[in-house]
Amino acid sequence: MRGDPGSCTGTAYLCIVTQVGISQISRTGVALATLSAACFVSVTSENLPVALLPDLAAGFGVPESAIGLLVTGYAVVVAVTVVPLVAMTSRWDRRTAALVTVAAIAAFNLLLAVAPGYGVAVVARTISAAGHGVFWSIVAPMAARLLGPGQGGRATTVVFAGNSLAFLFGLPLSSWLGAAIGWRPTALALAGVAALAVVLIRATVDPMPPGDQTTRQGLAAIREVVADRSLAGVNLVTAVVVTGHFAAFTYITVIIAQYVGLTGAATSGLLLAHGAAGLLGLVLIGRLVDGRPRATGLLVTCGAAACMLALLVIGADGAQVGAVVVVLWAVPAGGMAVVLQAAVLRVADTRQDLASAVYIVAFQIGIALGAWIGGVGLDRGSLVAAVATAAICGLVGAAVMLRSAAFRTLVQDNG
Repeated sequence: MRGDPGSCTGTAYLCIVTQVGISQISRTGVALATLSAACFVSVTSENLPVALLPDLAAGFGVPESAIGLLVTGYAVVVAVTVVPLVAMTSRWDRRTAALVTVAAIAAFNLLLAVAPGYGVAVVARTISAAGHGVFWSIVAPMAARLLGPGQGGRATTVVFAGNSLAFLFGLPLSSWLGAAIGWRPTALALAGVAALAVVLIRATVDPMPPGDQTTRQGLAAIREVVADRSLAGVNLVTAVVVTGHFAAFTYITVIIAQYVGLTGAATSGLLLAHGAAGLLGLVLIGRLVDGRPRATGLLVTCGAAACMLALLVIGADGAQVGAVVVVLWAVPAGGMAVVLQAAVLRVADTRQDLASAVYIVAFQIGIALGAWIGGVGLDRGSLVAAVATAAICGLVGAAVMLRSAAFRTLVQDNG
Protein backbone atom coordinates (compact mmCIF):
# COMPACT_ATOMS: atom_id res chain seq x y z
CA MET A 1 0.00 0.00 0.00
CA ARG A 2 2.31 2.75 1.16
CA GLY A 3 4.93 3.54 3.76
CA ASP A 4 4.21 6.93 5.28
CA PRO A 5 0.43 7.16 5.28
CA GLY A 6 0.68 10.84 4.65
CA SER A 7 2.83 10.94 1.56
CA CYS A 8 2.85 7.68 -0.39
CA THR A 9 1.49 7.26 -3.88
CA GLY A 10 0.80 3.54 -4.08
CA THR A 11 3.98 1.65 -4.93
CA ALA A 12 4.91 -0.40 -1.90
CA TYR A 13 8.67 -0.14 -2.36
CA LEU A 14 8.69 3.65 -2.68
CA CYS A 15 6.32 3.99 0.25
CA ILE A 16 8.73 2.12 2.47
CA VAL A 17 11.39 4.80 1.96
CA THR A 18 9.78 7.09 4.52
CA GLN A 19 8.50 4.25 6.65
CA VAL A 20 11.68 2.41 7.60
CA GLY A 21 14.54 4.70 6.57
CA ILE A 22 17.22 4.49 3.91
CA SER A 23 19.43 2.05 5.82
CA GLN A 24 16.69 -0.57 6.00
CA ILE A 25 15.40 -0.38 2.43
CA SER A 26 17.75 -3.05 1.10
CA ARG A 27 16.14 -5.69 3.31
CA THR A 28 12.92 -4.54 4.92
CA GLY A 29 11.68 -2.51 1.97
CA VAL A 30 12.30 -5.25 -0.56
CA ALA A 31 10.77 -7.89 1.73
CA LEU A 32 7.63 -5.82 2.21
CA ALA A 33 7.42 -5.10 -1.50
CA THR A 34 7.64 -8.84 -2.18
CA LEU A 35 4.84 -9.57 0.30
CA SER A 36 2.82 -6.84 -1.38
CA ALA A 37 3.41 -8.52 -4.75
CA ALA A 38 2.20 -11.81 -3.28
CA CYS A 39 -0.95 -10.03 -2.09
CA PHE A 40 -1.42 -8.75 -5.65
CA VAL A 41 -1.23 -12.30 -7.01
CA SER A 42 -3.54 -13.68 -4.32
CA VAL A 43 -6.27 -11.08 -4.84
CA THR A 44 -6.07 -11.28 -8.62
CA SER A 45 -6.40 -15.05 -8.45
CA GLU A 46 -9.21 -14.95 -5.88
CA ASN A 47 -11.25 -12.61 -8.03
CA LEU A 48 -10.39 -14.15 -11.40
CA PRO A 49 -13.95 -15.55 -11.78
CA VAL A 50 -15.26 -11.99 -11.31
CA ALA A 51 -13.04 -10.62 -14.09
CA LEU A 52 -13.71 -13.56 -16.42
CA LEU A 53 -17.32 -14.28 -15.42
CA PRO A 54 -18.91 -14.23 -18.91
CA ASP A 55 -15.96 -16.09 -20.49
CA LEU A 56 -15.91 -18.84 -17.86
CA ALA A 57 -19.69 -19.25 -18.03
CA ALA A 58 -19.54 -19.66 -21.80
CA GLY A 59 -16.46 -21.90 -21.67
CA PHE A 60 -17.97 -24.32 -19.16
CA GLY A 61 -21.50 -24.05 -20.50
CA VAL A 62 -22.99 -22.96 -17.16
CA PRO A 63 -25.02 -19.87 -16.11
CA GLU A 64 -23.18 -16.81 -14.81
CA SER A 65 -24.55 -17.44 -11.32
CA ALA A 66 -22.68 -20.78 -11.31
CA ILE A 67 -19.42 -18.89 -11.82
CA GLY A 68 -20.48 -16.65 -8.95
CA LEU A 69 -20.70 -19.83 -6.87
CA LEU A 70 -16.97 -20.33 -7.48
CA VAL A 71 -16.54 -17.19 -5.38
CA THR A 72 -19.02 -18.45 -2.77
CA GLY A 73 -17.49 -21.93 -2.61
CA TYR A 74 -13.99 -20.48 -2.32
CA ALA A 75 -15.09 -18.37 0.62
CA VAL A 76 -16.78 -21.33 2.32
CA VAL A 77 -13.64 -23.47 2.03
CA VAL A 78 -11.51 -20.67 3.49
CA ALA A 79 -13.95 -20.10 6.35
CA VAL A 80 -14.05 -23.81 7.25
CA THR A 81 -10.31 -24.50 6.97
CA VAL A 82 -8.52 -21.34 8.04
CA VAL A 83 -8.57 -21.72 11.83
CA PRO A 84 -7.48 -25.39 11.93
CA LEU A 85 -4.87 -24.79 9.23
CA VAL A 86 -3.45 -21.75 11.03
CA ALA A 87 -3.32 -23.79 14.24
CA MET A 88 -1.69 -26.69 12.35
CA THR A 89 0.98 -24.43 10.84
CA SER A 90 1.44 -22.31 13.96
CA ARG A 91 4.96 -23.63 14.54
CA TRP A 92 6.04 -23.27 10.94
CA ASP A 93 8.49 -20.58 9.96
CA ARG A 94 6.31 -17.76 8.64
CA ARG A 95 8.24 -17.55 5.38
CA THR A 96 7.70 -21.26 4.79
CA ALA A 97 3.96 -20.85 5.38
CA ALA A 98 3.87 -17.98 2.87
CA LEU A 99 5.78 -20.03 0.28
CA VAL A 100 3.41 -22.99 0.56
CA THR A 101 0.26 -20.90 0.32
CA VAL A 102 1.40 -18.86 -2.67
CA ALA A 103 2.45 -22.11 -4.37
CA ALA A 104 -1.15 -23.30 -3.92
CA ILE A 105 -2.29 -20.26 -5.90
CA ALA A 106 0.01 -21.22 -8.76
CA ALA A 107 -1.33 -24.78 -8.68
CA PHE A 108 -4.94 -23.56 -8.79
CA ASN A 109 -4.44 -21.42 -11.86
CA LEU A 110 -2.49 -24.13 -13.66
CA LEU A 111 -5.30 -26.61 -12.99
CA LEU A 112 -7.94 -24.08 -14.01
CA ALA A 113 -6.12 -23.43 -17.30
CA VAL A 114 -6.43 -27.10 -18.29
CA ALA A 115 -9.78 -27.85 -16.63
CA PRO A 116 -12.01 -29.88 -18.99
CA GLY A 117 -15.19 -28.92 -17.16
CA TYR A 118 -16.83 -26.99 -14.37
CA GLY A 119 -16.23 -29.74 -11.79
CA VAL A 120 -12.46 -29.55 -12.20
CA ALA A 121 -12.66 -25.77 -11.85
CA VAL A 122 -14.37 -26.30 -8.50
CA VAL A 123 -11.56 -28.64 -7.40
CA ALA A 124 -8.97 -26.09 -8.52
CA ARG A 125 -10.64 -23.36 -6.47
CA THR A 126 -10.68 -25.66 -3.45
CA ILE A 127 -6.91 -26.20 -3.66
CA SER A 128 -6.28 -22.47 -3.77
CA ALA A 129 -8.79 -21.68 -1.03
CA ALA A 130 -7.13 -24.11 1.37
CA GLY A 131 -4.02 -21.93 1.41
CA HIS A 132 -5.71 -18.56 1.00
CA GLY A 133 -6.85 -18.18 4.60
CA VAL A 134 -3.45 -19.10 6.01
CA PHE A 135 -1.71 -16.59 3.75
CA TRP A 136 -4.00 -13.72 4.75
CA SER A 137 -3.75 -14.68 8.42
CA ILE A 138 0.04 -14.36 8.42
CA VAL A 139 0.89 -11.66 5.88
CA ALA A 140 -0.15 -8.62 7.96
CA PRO A 141 1.49 -9.92 11.16
CA MET A 142 4.63 -10.65 9.12
CA ALA A 143 4.67 -7.06 7.87
CA ALA A 144 4.05 -5.73 11.38
CA ARG A 145 7.04 -7.71 12.67
CA LEU A 146 9.21 -6.32 9.89
CA LEU A 147 8.29 -2.71 10.74
CA GLY A 148 8.20 -3.07 14.52
CA PRO A 149 5.73 -2.40 17.36
CA GLY A 150 2.97 0.17 16.96
CA GLN A 151 3.05 0.00 13.17
CA GLY A 152 0.14 -2.39 12.57
CA GLY A 153 -1.96 -0.07 10.44
CA ARG A 154 0.97 1.17 8.41
CA ALA A 155 2.38 -2.30 7.93
CA THR A 156 -1.00 -3.53 6.75
CA THR A 157 -1.22 -0.58 4.40
CA VAL A 158 2.17 -1.37 2.86
CA VAL A 159 1.54 -5.02 2.03
CA PHE A 160 -2.11 -4.46 1.14
CA ALA A 161 -0.92 -2.17 -1.64
CA GLY A 162 -0.87 -5.38 -3.64
CA ASN A 163 -4.58 -5.75 -2.89
CA SER A 164 -5.40 -2.35 -4.36
CA LEU A 165 -3.03 -2.79 -7.28
CA ALA A 166 -4.80 -6.06 -8.05
CA PHE A 167 -8.06 -4.17 -8.47
CA LEU A 168 -6.26 -1.39 -10.36
CA PHE A 169 -4.33 -3.61 -12.79
CA GLY A 170 -4.91 -7.29 -12.06
CA LEU A 171 -8.67 -7.50 -12.60
CA PRO A 172 -8.95 -5.19 -15.64
CA LEU A 173 -5.87 -6.83 -17.20
CA SER A 174 -7.38 -10.27 -16.58
CA SER A 175 -10.66 -9.11 -18.10
CA TRP A 176 -8.87 -7.69 -21.14
CA LEU A 177 -6.67 -10.74 -21.61
CA GLY A 178 -9.70 -13.00 -21.31
CA ALA A 179 -11.38 -11.13 -24.15
CA ALA A 180 -8.19 -10.92 -26.23
CA ILE A 181 -6.54 -14.34 -25.89
CA GLY A 182 -9.07 -16.44 -23.97
CA TRP A 183 -9.54 -17.33 -20.33
CA ARG A 184 -7.31 -20.43 -20.39
CA PRO A 185 -4.11 -18.59 -21.45
CA THR A 186 -5.03 -15.88 -18.92
CA ALA A 187 -5.20 -18.43 -16.09
CA LEU A 188 -1.92 -19.97 -17.27
CA ALA A 189 -0.22 -16.58 -17.24
CA LEU A 190 -1.42 -15.94 -13.69
CA ALA A 191 -0.03 -19.34 -12.64
CA GLY A 192 3.36 -18.23 -13.94
CA VAL A 193 3.19 -14.94 -12.04
CA ALA A 194 2.30 -16.81 -8.84
CA ALA A 195 5.27 -19.15 -9.33
CA LEU A 196 7.52 -16.09 -9.74
CA ALA A 197 6.14 -14.70 -6.47
CA VAL A 198 7.18 -17.92 -4.72
CA VAL A 199 10.73 -17.48 -6.00
CA LEU A 200 10.83 -13.83 -4.90
CA ILE A 201 9.59 -14.60 -1.40
CA ARG A 202 12.25 -17.26 -1.01
CA ALA A 203 14.93 -14.86 -2.22
CA THR A 204 13.98 -11.65 -0.39
CA VAL A 205 12.19 -12.53 2.86
CA ASP A 206 14.41 -13.78 5.66
CA PRO A 207 13.36 -16.81 7.71
CA MET A 208 10.85 -15.70 10.33
CA PRO A 209 10.29 -18.02 13.31
CA PRO A 210 6.68 -18.15 14.48
CA GLY A 211 7.32 -16.11 17.63
CA ASP A 212 5.88 -16.25 21.12
CA GLN A 213 2.32 -15.60 20.03
CA THR A 214 2.10 -19.03 18.38
CA THR A 215 3.31 -21.14 21.29
CA ARG A 216 -0.10 -21.25 22.99
CA GLN A 217 -2.18 -22.30 20.01
CA GLY A 218 -4.87 -24.88 20.66
CA LEU A 219 -8.53 -25.12 21.58
CA ALA A 220 -8.09 -22.92 24.64
CA ALA A 221 -6.40 -20.19 22.60
CA ILE A 222 -9.09 -20.41 19.92
CA ARG A 223 -11.84 -20.08 22.53
CA GLU A 224 -10.06 -17.11 24.06
CA VAL A 225 -9.85 -15.32 20.72
CA VAL A 226 -13.46 -16.10 19.78
CA ALA A 227 -14.72 -14.93 23.16
CA ASP A 228 -12.81 -11.63 23.09
CA ARG A 229 -15.52 -8.95 22.94
CA SER A 230 -13.36 -6.42 21.11
CA LEU A 231 -12.42 -8.95 18.43
CA ALA A 232 -16.05 -10.08 18.25
CA GLY A 233 -17.02 -6.51 17.37
CA VAL A 234 -14.49 -6.42 14.54
CA ASN A 235 -15.66 -9.78 13.24
CA LEU A 236 -19.32 -8.75 13.31
CA VAL A 237 -18.59 -5.53 11.41
CA THR A 238 -16.49 -7.54 8.96
CA ALA A 239 -19.19 -10.11 8.25
CA VAL A 240 -21.87 -7.45 7.71
CA VAL A 241 -19.85 -5.03 5.59
CA VAL A 242 -18.20 -7.71 3.44
CA THR A 243 -21.56 -9.40 2.83
CA GLY A 244 -22.90 -6.15 1.43
CA HIS A 245 -19.83 -5.37 -0.62
CA PHE A 246 -19.62 -8.77 -2.31
CA ALA A 247 -23.36 -8.98 -2.93
CA ALA A 248 -22.67 -6.23 -5.45
CA PHE A 249 -18.96 -6.55 -6.29
CA THR A 250 -19.11 -10.22 -7.33
CA TYR A 251 -21.35 -9.10 -10.19
CA ILE A 252 -19.65 -5.78 -10.94
CA THR A 253 -19.42 -6.63 -14.64
CA VAL A 254 -23.19 -7.14 -14.67
CA ILE A 255 -23.68 -3.89 -12.75
CA ILE A 256 -21.53 -2.07 -15.29
CA ALA A 257 -23.57 -3.57 -18.14
CA GLN A 258 -26.93 -2.62 -16.59
CA TYR A 259 -26.16 0.75 -15.02
CA VAL A 260 -23.47 2.03 -17.41
CA GLY A 261 -24.17 0.14 -20.63
CA LEU A 262 -20.66 -1.23 -21.19
CA THR A 263 -19.92 -4.85 -22.06
CA GLY A 264 -17.01 -6.96 -23.32
CA ALA A 265 -13.59 -5.37 -23.63
CA ALA A 266 -15.03 -1.92 -22.86
CA THR A 267 -15.69 -3.12 -19.31
CA SER A 268 -11.96 -3.34 -18.59
CA GLY A 269 -11.59 0.43 -18.99
CA LEU A 270 -14.09 1.15 -16.24
CA LEU A 271 -12.58 -1.60 -14.08
CA LEU A 272 -9.24 0.15 -14.48
CA ALA A 273 -10.75 3.45 -13.31
CA HIS A 274 -12.44 1.59 -10.45
CA GLY A 275 -9.08 0.14 -9.43
CA ALA A 276 -7.37 3.54 -9.57
CA ALA A 277 -10.03 4.99 -7.30
CA GLY A 278 -9.53 2.07 -4.93
CA LEU A 279 -5.82 2.84 -4.73
CA LEU A 280 -6.66 6.48 -3.98
CA GLY A 281 -9.01 5.33 -1.23
CA LEU A 282 -6.23 3.19 0.17
CA VAL A 283 -3.87 6.18 0.30
CA LEU A 284 -6.43 8.49 1.92
CA ILE A 285 -7.67 5.99 4.47
CA GLY A 286 -4.26 4.51 5.21
CA ARG A 287 -2.84 7.84 6.28
CA LEU A 288 -5.52 8.10 8.98
CA VAL A 289 -6.21 4.51 10.02
CA ASP A 290 -3.86 4.28 13.01
CA GLY A 291 -4.78 7.68 14.45
CA ARG A 292 -8.48 7.81 13.59
CA PRO A 293 -9.77 4.25 13.26
CA ARG A 294 -13.42 5.06 13.90
CA ALA A 295 -13.53 7.97 11.45
CA THR A 296 -11.91 5.92 8.71
CA GLY A 297 -14.23 3.00 9.46
CA LEU A 298 -17.28 5.21 9.08
CA LEU A 299 -15.87 6.59 5.83
CA VAL A 300 -15.67 3.03 4.50
CA THR A 301 -19.11 1.86 5.61
CA CYS A 302 -21.15 5.00 4.97
CA GLY A 303 -19.29 5.83 1.76
CA ALA A 304 -20.06 2.43 0.26
CA ALA A 305 -23.71 2.70 1.33
CA ALA A 306 -24.00 6.14 -0.28
CA CYS A 307 -22.69 4.83 -3.61
CA MET A 308 -25.15 1.93 -3.62
CA LEU A 309 -28.04 4.23 -2.76
CA ALA A 310 -26.97 6.48 -5.64
CA LEU A 311 -27.16 3.54 -8.06
CA LEU A 312 -30.64 2.71 -6.82
CA VAL A 313 -31.76 6.30 -7.35
CA ILE A 314 -30.37 6.82 -10.84
CA GLY A 315 -31.41 3.37 -12.13
CA ALA A 316 -30.43 2.17 -15.59
CA ASP A 317 -31.08 5.47 -17.38
CA GLY A 318 -28.14 7.52 -16.10
CA ALA A 319 -25.20 5.81 -17.76
CA GLN A 320 -22.68 8.62 -17.26
CA VAL A 321 -23.63 9.18 -13.64
CA GLY A 322 -23.62 5.42 -13.12
CA ALA A 323 -20.05 5.22 -14.39
CA VAL A 324 -18.97 7.92 -11.93
CA VAL A 325 -20.68 6.13 -9.05
CA VAL A 326 -19.05 2.80 -9.94
CA VAL A 327 -15.66 4.51 -9.82
CA LEU A 328 -16.39 6.38 -6.57
CA TRP A 329 -17.57 3.14 -4.97
CA ALA A 330 -13.96 1.93 -5.04
CA VAL A 331 -12.75 4.75 -2.75
CA PRO A 332 -14.31 3.40 0.46
CA ALA A 333 -13.94 -0.18 -0.75
CA GLY A 334 -10.21 0.35 -1.25
CA GLY A 335 -9.69 1.02 2.46
CA MET A 336 -12.06 -1.63 3.78
CA ALA A 337 -9.56 -4.44 4.39
CA VAL A 338 -6.99 -2.07 5.93
CA VAL A 339 -9.50 -0.63 8.42
CA LEU A 340 -10.66 -4.11 9.46
CA GLN A 341 -7.26 -5.83 9.60
CA ALA A 342 -5.70 -2.91 11.48
CA ALA A 343 -8.47 -3.20 14.08
CA VAL A 344 -7.59 -6.88 14.55
CA LEU A 345 -3.89 -6.10 15.02
CA ARG A 346 -4.78 -3.25 17.39
CA VAL A 347 -6.82 -5.50 19.68
CA ALA A 348 -5.11 -8.89 19.31
CA ASP A 349 -1.73 -7.94 20.80
CA THR A 350 0.18 -11.28 21.09
CA ARG A 351 -2.43 -13.45 19.32
CA GLN A 352 -2.26 -11.79 15.94
CA ASP A 353 -2.02 -14.86 13.67
CA LEU A 354 -4.90 -16.69 15.34
CA ALA A 355 -6.99 -13.53 15.70
CA SER A 356 -6.41 -12.83 12.02
CA ALA A 357 -7.51 -16.37 11.19
CA VAL A 358 -10.82 -15.91 13.01
CA TYR A 359 -11.23 -12.54 11.29
CA ILE A 360 -10.61 -14.24 7.95
CA VAL A 361 -13.48 -16.62 8.76
CA ALA A 362 -15.78 -13.63 9.24
CA PHE A 363 -14.48 -12.07 6.02
CA GLN A 364 -15.02 -15.23 4.01
CA ILE A 365 -18.48 -15.77 5.47
CA GLY A 366 -19.26 -12.28 4.23
CA ILE A 367 -17.89 -13.07 0.75
CA ALA A 368 -19.83 -16.34 0.52
CA LEU A 369 -23.09 -14.88 1.81
CA GLY A 370 -22.76 -11.77 -0.32
CA ALA A 371 -21.98 -13.67 -3.52
CA TRP A 372 -24.90 -16.02 -2.83
CA ILE A 373 -27.35 -13.17 -2.20
CA GLY A 374 -26.22 -11.41 -5.36
CA GLY A 375 -26.49 -14.63 -7.34
CA VAL A 376 -30.05 -15.28 -6.13
CA GLY A 377 -31.03 -11.78 -7.19
CA LEU A 378 -29.34 -12.19 -10.56
CA ASP A 379 -31.09 -15.50 -11.23
CA ARG A 380 -34.43 -13.83 -10.52
CA GLY A 381 -33.68 -10.87 -12.74
CA SER A 382 -33.29 -8.48 -9.79
CA LEU A 383 -29.82 -7.00 -9.66
CA VAL A 384 -31.40 -4.23 -7.61
CA ALA A 385 -31.62 -6.67 -4.68
CA ALA A 386 -27.83 -7.05 -4.64
CA VAL A 387 -27.26 -3.29 -4.75
CA ALA A 388 -29.85 -2.70 -2.01
CA THR A 389 -28.21 -5.38 0.16
CA ALA A 390 -24.88 -3.58 -0.18
CA ALA A 391 -26.45 -0.27 0.90
CA ILE A 392 -28.23 -1.76 3.91
CA CYS A 393 -25.17 -3.69 5.09
CA GLY A 394 -23.01 -0.58 4.88
CA LEU A 395 -25.37 1.33 7.17
CA VAL A 396 -25.73 -1.57 9.61
CA GLY A 397 -21.94 -1.98 9.69
CA ALA A 398 -21.53 1.70 10.54
CA ALA A 399 -23.97 1.36 13.44
CA VAL A 400 -22.13 -1.66 14.87
CA MET A 401 -18.77 0.04 14.40
CA LEU A 402 -19.86 3.02 16.51
CA ARG A 403 -20.30 0.68 19.49
CA SER A 404 -17.13 -1.38 19.02
CA ALA A 405 -14.10 -0.63 21.19
CA ALA A 406 -11.77 -1.96 18.48
CA PHE A 407 -12.37 1.15 16.36
CA ARG A 408 -11.35 3.57 19.10
CA THR A 409 -7.87 4.81 19.92
CA LEU A 410 -6.63 5.14 23.50
CA VAL A 411 -7.40 8.81 23.13
CA GLN A 412 -10.95 8.86 21.71
CA ASP A 413 -10.95 10.19 18.16
CA ASN A 414 -13.40 12.87 17.21
CA GLY A 415 -14.58 11.13 14.00
